[in-house]
Amino acid sequence: MARSPSLGLDGADDPGGLRAALAASGVVGVWRHDIWADRLALSAPLARLLGLVPEAGMRGRPLADLLAATHGDDRVRLESALHAAITRGGTFAVAFRTAPAARWLDLRGRIERDPVGRPTWARGIVLDLTEDRAENARDQHRVNRMAEHAIALRGLAAALERPGLTRLLDRVMVEIGFELAHHLREAPDGQRH
Repeated sequence: MARSPSLGLDGADDPGGLRAALAASGVVGVWRHDIWADRLALSAPLARLLGLVPEAGMRGRPLADLLAATHGDDRVRLESALHAAITRGGTFAVAFRTAPAARWLDLRGRIERDPVGRPTWARGIVLDLTEDRAENARDQHRVNRMAEHAIALRGLAAALERPGLTRLLDRVMVEIGFELAHHLREAPDGQRH
């Protein structure tokens, strides 16, 4: 029986402030999953964020506990993405909301295989995307308001029969359209408007 790899957050030295740099980058924790034993080990901060008891999370819980801590609208998508990643192998990333406090998390990792190619371990990090998502939503709201005003201005310019002004506003509306498209690409699933 293979020995379980360490989470790597056991209080060892922190050369160069690696933990502070990771925290500043949005990393909220690390995880590892023994696929065959169905034991998902979570660092204490990540377990707390998911509403799980940190000690139990560090010892390992069934994957079902992570899914239970996932927002209901994201649960099936997260489970499907994890199963696909295990089947495919290699790296993966999937964003989801938590159930306890509706935080947006990005689960990133890699599936490791044994010498005959069977998936054995998965390990990775979790990023907190909540602030980025909130900022994107605020920006999208601003762009939506710009579009509404541009449409109103375009109507007024057309009523004035000012073709130069109308053409200028048409170009502004195209640029606003590009900005809207940019925000739609970055919008969380189900949050496009």
